Amino acid sequence: MKLSDRLIAMARVMMLGLACAAVPGLAHADWRKAESQHFVVYSDGSERSLRDYTARLERFHGLLKARFGGAAQDDTRKLPVYLVGDARALRIAQPQLPEGIDGYYMASENDIFAILIRGRDDDLLLHEYTHHFMANAGQGRLPGWFSEGLAEYYATATVSERGAASFGLPNAGRQYQLQQGRWLPMEQLLRAQGSFDIESQTGRGMYYAQSWALTHWLLADQTRARALGVYLNAVGAGRDPVEAWQASFGIAPDALETQLKAYARGRLYYSELNIPPITPEITVSILSPAWDTVILPLVNSRSPRPEEMNGPVLLGTSRTNAARFPDDALALVALGRAERRWGDPAAAETALTRALEIEPTNVEGLLLMADIVEERSDLASDQAEIDRERGVAVELLRRALEAEPKDYRVYADLARLRRGAEDYPTQEDLMTWAMATRYAPQVMSIRGDAAIAMMQGGRYDEAVVLLTPIVNDPHGGPGVQQARQLLAQIEHMRARTGSD
Repeated sequence: MKLSDRLIAMARVMMLGLACAAVPGLAHADWRKAESQHFVVYSDGSERSLRDYTARLERFHGLLKARFGGAAQDDTRKLPVYLVGDARALRIAQPQLPEGIDGYYMASENDIFAILIRGRDDDLLLHEYTHHFMANAGQGRLPGWFSEGLAEYYATATVSERGAASFGLPNAGRQYQLQQGRWLPMEQLLRAQGSFDIESQTGRGMYYAQSWALTHWLLADQTRARALGVYLNAVGAGRDPVEAWQASFGIAPDALETQLKAYARGRLYYSELNIPPITPEITVSILSPAWDTVILPLVNSRSPRPEEMNGPVLLGTSRTNAARFPDDALALVALGRAERRWGDPAAAETALTRALEIEPTNVEGLLLMADIVEERSDLASDQAEIDRERGVAVELLRRALEAEPKDYRVYADLARLRRGAEDYPTQEDLMTWAMATRYAPQVMSIRGDAAIAMMQGGRYDEAVVLLTPIVNDPHGGPGVQQARQLLAQIEHMRARTGSD
């Protein structure tokens, strides 16, 4: 079923410094892991609340699958979710997180995960998981406002154990913003690539509120939902967003604002749907005592922006934790990551070697060790030594792949190891990049690297598919301009060769 058809059917029914890991006043807590079909949820709370939360996530996944389909959703990497007890714990993982923010979702080359305060703001994770799900479903051509509006639309959804689902429920916070705030011009909303195009914090809040209201208005009526499908196809084909809007709906932006304000002031209806009851299989295990002091600093150290990190403090924390838990793989991997990033590479290798002796299938340890070996090969002057070291790195990555066949980081590292080869990219290289993006369509930098490889291999259509979500990423980022340039290069190459 096409997206436009599903839309018609709908109408019917962030990183930074670090505080000490051993925070005074925080009592020791047992960390548990709950694993289900699509999630791995970690929590230092009770087992019952952990099981309940994991089941709610699986039911929400079932709702999205019922609305948007996608059998491939059952063959993706499980999303890690960390649940903590309060803001103090959350800010060990993200110390400079703004006040009032109760969690965040991150998709980077180091990991894809969500972390939030238990019971504080479930809407946040449902919003971000909608983005996550839509990326897995291959829906990367949505305009910024609709991508955010759709995530807001589903963020208030509920799904009972019997499968009774309600979605499109009113969002009190967004309604208040619409009633009290100064609206952005609708033309600006339609043209904006995402919230990053809006200068002020207040304006960005209105961007989300108006995107939610516009999406709600469109999906509340079958005729408007049908026109929305036409509009999305036009914008996806490259037509100007405002021109496409007026052609699809016959409403000028000013008139649209008037209608939308009246709609937002009225009674908002929501949709209901009965999906098959979901009783997920959930396996819960108690994790090692090291988790209580190690995991949140380790999450911090996975930030993709090292220049914004308080590296020396994190390094000291990791050394203290590893000394306290010298035979714990998690503590040793955390030390290895910190030493490699801010300390002594030899100490990093020693820590990781010991971690892999304790837990040979530790994927993060294997990835970090492979990185160290690859960096060592770059310093070698003898080709035989270079080949030997790279062979060791490949073997480490193959071990990681055997341990976790759906880990995008392994495929990306394998592909990058090959970039210096004379015959790069081979068909096998392109397949490796395709697997990396299959399991991490949310990581824009990997999509960009894969697209460049596809271009080098003459597979322009696949490169366009990879680049389009980067250009349409509602959160922006440095890759947007590069993706636009690469798309322009592809268009130029096609014009020069006369190919479609």
